[in-house]
Amino acid sequence: MPLPGVCYLCGLLLSKPVNVDHVPAQQLFPPALRKELGPLQLLTIPVHQACNSAYKADEDYFVHALMPFARGTVAGNAIYNHVLGAYRKGHNSGLVRKVLSEFQPRPSGLVLPGNKVVKRFDGKRIQRVAWKIVRGLVFNHFGDVYAEAQATWVTVTPVGEPLPEHFEAFMQTQGDAHGRYPGAFSYRFDAYEVDDAGTPRKMHYWAMLLWDRVLLTVIFHDRLCACTSCWTSPTEGTAVG
Repeated sequence: MPLPGVCYLCGLLLSKPVNVDHVPAQQLFPPALRKELGPLQLLTIPVHQACNSAYKADEDYFVHALMPFARGTVAGNAIYNHVLGAYRKGHNSGLVRKVLSEFQPRPSGLVLPGNKVVKRFDGKRIQRVAWKIVRGLVFNHFGDVYAEAQATWVTVTPVGEPLPEHFEAFMQTQGDAHGRYPGAFSYRFDAYEVDDAGTPRKMHYWAMLLWDRVLLTVIFHDRLCACTSCWTSPTEGTAVG
Protein backbone atom coordinates (compact mmCIF):
# COMPACT_ATOMS: atom_id res chain seq x y z
CA MET A 1 0.00 0.00 0.00
CA PRO A 2 1.15 3.62 -0.56
CA LEU A 3 3.25 5.21 2.12
CA PRO A 4 1.27 7.81 4.09
CA GLY A 5 2.25 11.40 3.52
CA VAL A 6 4.69 10.82 0.62
CA CYS A 7 4.49 12.54 -2.76
CA TYR A 8 5.14 9.78 -5.28
CA LEU A 9 6.29 12.32 -7.89
CA CYS A 10 9.25 13.63 -5.90
CA GLY A 11 9.56 11.11 -3.07
CA LEU A 12 9.47 13.76 -0.33
CA LEU A 13 7.04 14.09 2.54
CA LEU A 14 3.88 15.97 1.63
CA SER A 15 3.70 19.61 2.64
CA LYS A 16 1.25 22.32 1.63
CA PRO A 17 0.14 23.21 -0.96
CA VAL A 18 -1.16 19.73 -1.80
CA ASN A 19 -3.69 18.55 -4.38
CA VAL A 20 -4.70 15.20 -5.87
CA ASP A 21 -3.27 13.66 -9.00
CA HIS A 22 -5.49 11.51 -11.22
CA VAL A 23 -3.77 8.32 -12.35
CA PRO A 24 -4.02 8.38 -15.32
CA ALA A 25 -4.82 12.03 -16.09
CA GLN A 26 -8.53 12.83 -15.98
CA GLN A 27 -8.40 14.32 -19.47
CA LEU A 28 -8.04 10.80 -20.90
CA PHE A 29 -11.72 10.51 -19.96
CA PRO A 30 -13.50 13.24 -21.99
CA PRO A 31 -16.70 14.91 -20.67
CA ALA A 32 -19.01 12.93 -22.98
CA LEU A 33 -17.57 9.67 -21.68
CA ARG A 34 -17.84 10.81 -18.06
CA LYS A 35 -21.48 11.66 -18.68
CA GLU A 36 -22.18 8.27 -20.21
CA LEU A 37 -20.42 6.31 -17.47
CA GLY A 38 -21.80 8.43 -14.66
CA PRO A 39 -19.65 9.79 -11.82
CA LEU A 40 -16.23 8.25 -12.38
CA GLN A 41 -14.30 6.72 -9.53
CA LEU A 42 -10.83 7.48 -10.81
CA LEU A 43 -7.69 6.68 -8.88
CA THR A 44 -6.41 9.80 -7.10
CA ILE A 45 -3.21 10.20 -5.11
CA PRO A 46 -2.29 13.23 -2.95
CA VAL A 47 0.83 14.99 -4.29
CA HIS A 48 2.53 18.34 -4.07
CA GLN A 49 0.65 20.88 -6.15
CA ALA A 50 3.88 22.07 -7.79
CA CYS A 51 4.91 18.50 -8.70
CA ASN A 52 1.52 17.86 -10.26
CA SER A 53 1.43 21.13 -12.20
CA ALA A 54 4.87 20.44 -13.68
CA TYR A 55 3.33 17.72 -15.87
CA LYS A 56 0.35 19.63 -17.25
CA ALA A 57 1.88 20.74 -20.56
CA ASP A 58 3.27 17.28 -21.28
CA GLU A 59 -0.04 15.62 -20.41
CA ASP A 60 -1.80 18.00 -22.80
CA TYR A 61 0.66 17.02 -25.52
CA PHE A 62 0.31 13.32 -24.67
CA VAL A 63 -3.47 13.38 -25.21
CA HIS A 64 -3.31 15.51 -28.37
CA ALA A 65 -0.49 13.46 -29.91
CA LEU A 66 -2.24 10.10 -29.39
CA MET A 67 -5.80 11.29 -30.04
CA PRO A 68 -5.58 10.97 -33.86
CA PHE A 69 -5.39 7.18 -33.45
CA ALA A 70 -8.36 6.97 -31.09
CA ARG A 71 -11.31 6.85 -33.48
CA GLY A 72 -13.24 3.61 -33.73
CA THR A 73 -14.35 2.97 -30.15
CA VAL A 74 -16.80 4.71 -27.82
CA ALA A 75 -14.02 6.19 -25.68
CA GLY A 76 -11.84 6.88 -28.70
CA ASN A 77 -14.55 8.76 -30.57
CA ALA A 78 -15.33 10.74 -27.43
CA ILE A 79 -11.75 11.94 -26.94
CA TYR A 80 -11.34 12.64 -30.65
CA ASN A 81 -14.50 14.73 -30.84
CA HIS A 82 -13.69 16.53 -27.60
CA VAL A 83 -10.21 17.61 -28.72
CA LEU A 84 -11.41 18.72 -32.15
CA GLY A 85 -14.42 20.49 -30.64
CA ALA A 86 -12.15 22.45 -28.31
CA TYR A 87 -9.88 23.32 -31.23
CA ARG A 88 -12.81 24.67 -33.26
CA LYS A 89 -13.62 26.93 -30.31
CA GLY A 90 -10.08 28.31 -30.37
CA HIS A 91 -8.57 26.21 -27.57
CA ASN A 92 -5.10 24.65 -27.82
CA SER A 93 -4.74 25.75 -31.44
CA GLY A 94 -0.95 25.90 -31.22
CA LEU A 95 -0.77 22.40 -29.77
CA VAL A 96 -3.07 20.99 -32.46
CA ARG A 97 -0.94 22.59 -35.18
CA LYS A 98 2.17 21.05 -33.64
CA VAL A 99 0.58 17.59 -33.67
CA LEU A 100 -0.56 18.04 -37.27
CA SER A 101 3.00 18.97 -38.24
CA GLU A 102 4.17 15.61 -36.90
CA PHE A 103 2.35 13.77 -39.70
CA GLN A 104 4.64 13.13 -42.66
CA PRO A 105 3.01 11.76 -45.83
CA ARG A 106 6.39 11.33 -47.55
CA PRO A 107 9.12 10.80 -44.95
CA SER A 108 12.52 11.40 -46.54
CA GLY A 109 10.75 11.54 -49.90
CA LEU A 110 9.39 8.00 -49.65
CA VAL A 111 5.86 7.22 -50.82
CA LEU A 112 4.30 4.80 -48.35
CA PRO A 113 1.94 2.04 -49.54
CA GLY A 114 -1.78 2.09 -48.83
CA ASN A 115 -1.98 5.87 -48.42
CA LYS A 116 -0.19 5.58 -45.09
CA VAL A 117 1.62 8.43 -43.38
CA VAL A 118 4.23 8.52 -40.66
CA LYS A 119 3.28 10.10 -37.33
CA ARG A 120 6.24 11.16 -35.24
CA PHE A 121 6.12 11.93 -31.54
CA ASP A 122 8.09 14.04 -29.14
CA GLY A 123 9.46 10.90 -27.52
CA LYS A 124 10.67 12.54 -24.33
CA ARG A 125 7.22 13.98 -23.58
CA ILE A 126 5.40 10.74 -24.34
CA GLN A 127 7.90 8.84 -22.21
CA ARG A 128 7.59 11.30 -19.33
CA VAL A 129 3.81 10.99 -19.12
CA ALA A 130 3.73 7.21 -19.67
CA TRP A 131 6.30 6.82 -16.92
CA LYS A 132 4.33 9.15 -14.62
CA ILE A 133 1.24 6.98 -15.03
CA VAL A 134 3.21 3.82 -14.27
CA ARG A 135 4.88 5.45 -11.27
CA GLY A 136 1.45 6.33 -9.87
CA LEU A 137 0.13 2.82 -10.44
CA VAL A 138 3.22 1.24 -8.89
CA PHE A 139 2.85 3.52 -5.87
CA ASN A 140 -0.82 2.61 -5.53
CA HIS A 141 -0.22 -1.14 -5.83
CA PHE A 142 3.02 -1.55 -3.93
CA GLY A 143 3.90 1.72 -2.17
CA ASP A 144 7.20 1.96 -4.07
CA VAL A 145 8.46 5.37 -5.18
CA TYR A 146 10.38 5.57 -8.45
CA ALA A 147 12.34 8.63 -9.53
CA GLU A 148 11.43 10.47 -12.71
CA ALA A 149 15.07 10.04 -13.81
CA GLN A 150 14.81 6.22 -13.67
CA ALA A 151 15.50 4.89 -17.15
CA THR A 152 12.53 3.43 -18.98
CA TRP A 153 12.05 1.87 -22.39
CA VAL A 154 8.72 2.98 -23.88
CA THR A 155 6.94 1.84 -27.03
CA VAL A 156 3.81 3.30 -28.66
CA THR A 157 1.71 1.08 -30.95
CA PRO A 158 -1.54 2.38 -32.48
CA VAL A 159 -4.24 -0.07 -33.54
CA GLY A 160 -3.54 -1.69 -36.90
CA GLU A 161 0.23 -1.75 -36.45
CA PRO A 162 2.22 -4.91 -35.63
CA LEU A 163 2.43 -5.56 -31.91
CA PRO A 164 5.91 -5.60 -30.37
CA GLU A 165 7.29 -9.11 -30.01
CA HIS A 166 8.02 -8.50 -26.34
CA PHE A 167 4.35 -7.61 -25.77
CA GLU A 168 3.14 -10.77 -27.50
CA ALA A 169 5.49 -12.82 -25.30
CA PHE A 170 4.29 -10.94 -22.22
CA MET A 171 0.62 -11.61 -23.02
CA GLN A 172 1.16 -15.37 -23.12
CA THR A 173 1.25 -15.43 -19.32
CA GLN A 174 -1.31 -12.72 -18.53
CA GLY A 175 -4.82 -12.93 -17.12
CA ASP A 176 -7.44 -10.22 -16.89
CA ALA A 177 -6.45 -6.57 -17.17
CA HIS A 178 -6.71 -3.99 -14.40
CA GLY A 179 -8.76 -0.81 -14.66
CA ARG A 180 -12.28 0.26 -13.69
CA TYR A 181 -13.03 1.62 -17.16
CA PRO A 182 -11.26 -0.74 -19.56
CA GLY A 183 -12.80 0.85 -22.66
CA ALA A 184 -10.86 4.02 -21.85
CA PHE A 185 -7.86 2.77 -19.88
CA SER A 186 -6.64 -0.66 -18.82
CA TYR A 187 -3.27 -2.07 -17.84
CA ARG A 188 -1.31 -5.21 -17.04
CA PHE A 189 2.03 -5.68 -15.33
CA ASP A 190 4.55 -8.31 -14.30
CA ALA A 191 8.12 -8.62 -13.06
CA TYR A 192 10.87 -10.94 -14.23
CA GLU A 193 14.27 -12.05 -13.00
CA VAL A 194 16.72 -11.82 -15.88
CA ASP A 195 20.40 -12.62 -16.31
CA ASP A 196 22.31 -9.61 -17.62
CA ALA A 197 25.82 -10.80 -18.55
CA GLY A 198 25.99 -12.96 -15.46
CA THR A 199 24.33 -10.39 -13.18
CA PRO A 200 20.78 -11.14 -12.00
CA ARG A 201 18.41 -8.21 -12.40
CA LYS A 202 14.73 -7.65 -11.81
CA MET A 203 12.84 -6.17 -14.75
CA HIS A 204 9.33 -4.72 -14.64
CA TYR A 205 6.99 -4.77 -17.62
CA TRP A 206 3.83 -2.65 -17.81
CA ALA A 207 1.39 -2.47 -20.71
CA MET A 208 -1.37 0.16 -20.95
CA LEU A 209 -4.21 0.38 -23.45
CA LEU A 210 -5.81 3.76 -24.15
CA TRP A 211 -9.32 3.98 -25.61
CA ASP A 212 -8.96 0.38 -26.90
CA ARG A 213 -6.79 1.87 -29.65
CA VAL A 214 -3.29 2.78 -28.47
CA LEU A 215 -0.89 0.41 -26.71
CA LEU A 216 1.97 1.70 -24.59
CA THR A 217 4.57 -0.52 -22.99
CA VAL A 218 6.97 0.60 -20.29
CA ILE A 219 9.94 -1.54 -19.31
CA PHE A 220 12.29 -0.67 -16.46
CA HIS A 221 14.71 -2.13 -13.97
CA ASP A 222 13.77 -2.46 -10.34
CA ARG A 223 14.27 0.73 -8.32
CA LEU A 224 17.12 -0.88 -6.36
CA CYS A 225 19.13 -1.50 -9.52
CA ALA A 226 22.40 0.41 -9.79
CA CYS A 227 23.50 -0.59 -13.30
CA THR A 228 24.74 1.99 -15.81
CA SER A 229 21.72 1.37 -18.08
CA CYS A 230 19.49 3.02 -15.50
CA TRP A 231 21.15 6.36 -16.15
CA THR A 232 19.91 6.63 -19.73
CA SER A 233 16.40 6.45 -21.08
CA PRO A 234 15.85 5.58 -24.75
CA THR A 235 12.29 6.05 -25.97
CA GLU A 236 10.65 4.59 -29.05
CA GLY A 237 7.93 6.76 -30.51
CA THR A 238 7.36 6.64 -34.25
CA ALA A 239 4.18 5.13 -35.61
CA VAL A 240 2.80 4.56 -39.07
CA GLY A 241 -0.94 5.06 -39.43
